[in-house]
Amino acid sequence: MFTTLAALPEQPSYDVIVAGSGAAGLAAAVFAAIEGRSVLVIERTEQVGGTSALSAATTWIPNSLHAEKVATGDSLEKAARFLDGVVGNHSSARLREAFLRAGPQAIATLEQRTGVHFRPYATHPDYESDVEGSTLRGRALEPIPFDGRRLGADLHRIRPPIPEFTLFGGMMIDRTDIGHLLKLRTSWVSFKHAAAILGRYGLDRLSGRRGTRLVMGNALIGSLLLTLKQHGGTVLLNA
Repeated sequence: MFTTLAALPEQPSYDVIVAGSGAAGLAAAVFAAIEGRSVLVIERTEQVGGTSALSAATTWIPNSLHAEKVATGDSLEKAARFLDGVVGNHSSARLREAFLRAGPQAIATLEQRTGVHFRPYATHPDYESDVEGSTLRGRALEPIPFDGRRLGADLHRIRPPIPEFTLFGGMMIDRTDIGHLLKLRTSWVSFKHAAAILGRYGLDRLSGRRGTRLVMGNALIGSLLLTLKQHGGTVLLNA
């Protein structure tokens, strides 16, 4: 899957070439790959993920299939009013409309045809909550935890998380984990959850350089990378 300039064929040919291996770049590559296209992702560093791997990876898609789990009453028109208020004339209105109409189907395609999966939160307000059309929940999605062991030796190709998102020198945690860790002395469910992630991290560090339970940005990049790998995509590093 990973290659170098020296290892490329003399005159390589690909249906789609993507510049950058952040969430946007890998998503573009994945959508092409699952449609049977040959794909090359070009990354200038030695690791994939860019700033997406370092982020919380909140994915803002109104009216996705997950929205109804936590919210009712949202609509394309309401989301459009919100974007109009937040973005204004800094982007094309037609582009924003295309995003709002295609976004739900993009999430559905990822859920149905790839290993990329998301979840909503009971309360996750739009960041600009004072703008008309904002909501308290349903639009912001988070990638579910991903088992990095599925990537094998390619796990180390993902840019590690920032220290602020980890405990004990590298154990990745998301806000669900934080809730359980805070309640581990008062809740049996939280104690079991905390014990499981702590025990797994300990075992991971006995045999490797990092934890294999990926969350947030690392989870999104990991699941996109695995899907691309499964569909024969190529990633060119240090280019």
